[in-house]
Amino acid sequence: MERIRAPAVFSQRKRQKGRHSPNPACSYEIKFNKFVIFIMQRKMGMTRRTFLMELARRKGFRVESELSDSVTHIVAENNSYLEVLDWLRGQAVQDSSRFELLDISWFTACMEAGRPVDSEMKYRLMEQQDQSLTLNTSESEVPSFTASKVSQYSCQRKTTLNNFNKKFTDAFEIMAENYEFKENEIFCLEFLRAASVLKFLPFPVVRMKDIQGLPCMGHQVRDVIEEIIEEGESSRAKEVLNDERYKSFKQFTSVFGVGVKTSEKWYRMGLRTLEEVKAEKTLKLSKMQRAGFLYYEDLVSCVSKAEADAVGLIVKKTVHMFLPDALVTITGGFRRGKKIGHDIDFLITNPGPREDDGLLHKVVDLWKKQGLLLYCDIIESTFVKEQLPSRKVDAMDNFQKCFAILKLYQPRIENRSYNASEEFDMAEVKDWKAIRVDLVISPFEQYAYALLGWTGSRQFGRDLRRYATHEKKMMLDNHALYDKRKRIFLKAGSEEEIFAHLGLDYVEPWERNA
Repeated sequence: MERIRAPAVFSQRKRQKGRHSPNPACSYEIKFNKFVIFIMQRKMGMTRRTFLMELARRKGFRVESELSDSVTHIVAENNSYLEVLDWLRGQAVQDSSRFELLDISWFTACMEAGRPVDSEMKYRLMEQQDQSLTLNTSESEVPSFTASKVSQYSCQRKTTLNNFNKKFTDAFEIMAENYEFKENEIFCLEFLRAASVLKFLPFPVVRMKDIQGLPCMGHQVRDVIEEIIEEGESSRAKEVLNDERYKSFKQFTSVFGVGVKTSEKWYRMGLRTLEEVKAEKTLKLSKMQRAGFLYYEDLVSCVSKAEADAVGLIVKKTVHMFLPDALVTITGGFRRGKKIGHDIDFLITNPGPREDDGLLHKVVDLWKKQGLLLYCDIIESTFVKEQLPSRKVDAMDNFQKCFAILKLYQPRIENRSYNASEEFDMAEVKDWKAIRVDLVISPFEQYAYALLGWTGSRQFGRDLRRYATHEKKMMLDNHALYDKRKRIFLKAGSEEEIFAHLGLDYVEPWERNA
């Protein structure tokens, strides 16, 4: 019986503890001596790799724990041909042509057959790649990208909805949300800024070298990136998703009107789920929270672009009944080109001399009479002209605004068939959806600043204000831009003029998805 010898390893570089397991003595008979398999751990994880290695050995295959001179077949899962080549380059392999680079599907076919199967083109990773590409590809042939030129401020980057690094940014956003629930602003922002940078990259990160020189890549962030590259997932993000406190806060804050403070209060009371909250008789819910529970299923579902457009028609029609020249602009994610959202924001202003301080109240009263209004909370304006912008990057503006829930009637779609004689009360079929709608009234002179602020994204707005403060010695918020050195307010009739005041290239709304 042949036993697996200790492998001759190509690279003796330092390995992290726990990442590689030693090659155990093999007690299984080797039936297929011509095939020596190495299974890449990258994107697979150590547990799954160990299981597959053991499975193959039991079936008589020779499997090396480390990449050695004797390996003939390299098996990878969820790795492209170029990614495998890049990994081999990191192992100091000069010539990959002597290996068969194969997808995990070849390995699975071998296990099912109980013997090696032909390495057909459908199993080869080279099938859809340029087969002339070798490990000696020069750096000059790779599309140029200068990491050192990437700004720490998202307002100096143009970020569309094309995210090549979603597996990383999803993990970062989970970590950030958990720190937000813990009210740890520093670590929350660390992960949000890192996510913003990776969303900007025009290529997927496949190795640690890809993030070298990028801003906002702290130790915590780099650890998560490295683990995802090596293991295919983040154990820290998985721990957060399974954490009892995080899961409770995630549920609680999904209710309209419930924030971190209320979630903390409920959690300290021993409540863990929404069902327990609803069953707790001693709780006194606010009017907003009661509405949040009443229309919960509708409000947690996504709002489509078509629904946003339909609500937009209702808002514009109603506003123009009282103020015909008013500008009604959809803001938020829908203005940035998103196809779905969770609420719809509208900014309203009047370019003419006529203003109507009672506009929101008139709009709301009409919706009540029409049976469209399910909930509303009007916050009166506390805006004072010539007041210095807030120093807080997340400060709420002082404009008059209305947080509402509207009833949006939808075409009735009945998927089930029934006979005319069947007792079925069509009146009971719900033919409307509750939609969250925010209306903001801005004076026309402040309209450009309000539009910029309410368009977002949240991270883009934060960075724009940070940039104004630290790089230009100015103060920016949804009301105004103030030059501290000249001690003057800078007027702007458009978003373009605001960017010009800040010395920035104009960034289109659909490029602000930081």
